[in-house]
Order: sequence, then structure tokens, then C-alpha cells
Amino acid sequence: MSPPSINLIQWRPLSAIKRALVTGGRRPVRVPVGLFRGVTLDLDLAHAMQKYLGLWETETYPFIRAAAARCRWAVDVGAGAGELTLYLLLKSQAVRVHAFEPDEAETAQLRANLALNAVADDPRLTVHTVAVSINPNPGFVALDSLGLDPGQRGFLKVDVDGQEMHVLQSGAGLLSEAVVDVLVETHSPSLESACARFLSERGYACSVIPNAWWRVLVPEVRPLPHNRWLAATKRARV
Repeated sequence: MSPPSINLIQWRPLSAIKRALVTGGRRPVRVPVGLFRGVTLDLDLAHAMQKYLGLWETETYPFIRAAAARCRWAVDVGAGAGELTLYLLLKSQAVRVHAFEPDEAETAQLRANLALNAVADDPRLTVHTVAVSINPNPGFVALDSLGLDPGQRGFLKVDVDGQEMHVLQSGAGLLSEAVVDVLVETHSPSLESACARFLSERGYACSVIPNAWWRVLVPEVRPLPHNRWLAATKRARV
């Protein structure tokens, strides 16, 4: 019998201490450490302490820092409450940022966090309340339709809980022509393999970002057994 996925670990030795010390309820807090240091987020620390302490998805931070430092445009697909969108606006070289979040509650939180950091009206930013997909029906947008310059380096983050391939396929032209750093959260082994194959066929070198060893002590506790990140960078042309 294989061991349980680290994403499903329920034993959380630090949670009892947190519950004893932290009062619940949302309030604006300035993140003191980690990738989002200095960014103000509306958080309930009883449930989002890892974001506050710079531990949430920290395994991805080196890749994000490198991608943000060299991109001229960025697309955050599945922007959620907007942490990465804020980082791109406040700390990257991007002159265009697209944030996609179709969930109304998440979009409201995204807009609140943008306002807390005085970037709600930033001319570089476009917030889309639709999904990214190859679906041609209303309510969906293809990456290839955004008019992004393939001559400029880009950064694409995808976190869409099972629709990863639809997002990538919607940007087949852009991903083929442009040099893009791609970060995809994958939710099954088959989807991970499909995404890696799709990107590899377009000249990308792919690698999986593993869970840190200390996640046994500080797990993120996700609903699916397979939940990790695929990082891809375009190979240099020879």
C-alpha cells in the first residue's frame, strides 16, 4: 500500500498552537516575510496563516521571482484573491497584467486586495471575470485572443482545478511563438503528463516542483491527493 499523499495529511501539530493564539476574522495585514513581503492582504489569520508567514506554496517562489523579473507581460489564470497579481503589479517588470477569475466571491476579494495596495486602477491591469478556455461560447476567453506581443517575454500562471489543458490549448499560438515562463498547478497525474507533453512539443523544458520535506509538519491540506506544480521554461533556439 502506498503512503497517503502529503496533500491529504490531516495531522497538523502547529494548528493547535495557532488556534490558541490567533483570533479569527478578516482584516488587512501587511505580509512581513516571503514572496509577498510588504503586500497588504485582507486575511483571516485563523485560516490563512501560511500566506501571512510566506509558507503557502513557497516551493514555487524561486520560479515566480525569476519569471517576474524578466517578463514584460503576465497572465494570472485562476487569480483567486489576487496575491500573484499584486506581486506582478508591485514587484515585476510587466507592463501588461491580465488576471482571470470567474468566481464572484474570489473576484470581490481580488478587487479588495487591489484597493488595499492602491493598484485597483493601475492602467497595466485588466481583470477578467470569465474563464480561459478553447470553448468558443460566451463566458470564455482564449489566451490567443488577448493580443499579447509574442516578441516580448511573458509569464503564465495557471491554477484552474482540472481545466489546465483547455487553458494551454487556448494559447497554443502564443506559447509556440513567444518565450514564456509557465507555471501550472496540476491536479492529476494524467493532466500533469498531458500539460508537460503539450509544452514540450512547443519547445519548453518542463520540471515538477516537489513538495518541501517540511510539508509533513506544515501541510497545506488540499482536497485532492495529486496537487503540485509543473514549471516550464522555453529552451533556447539553436
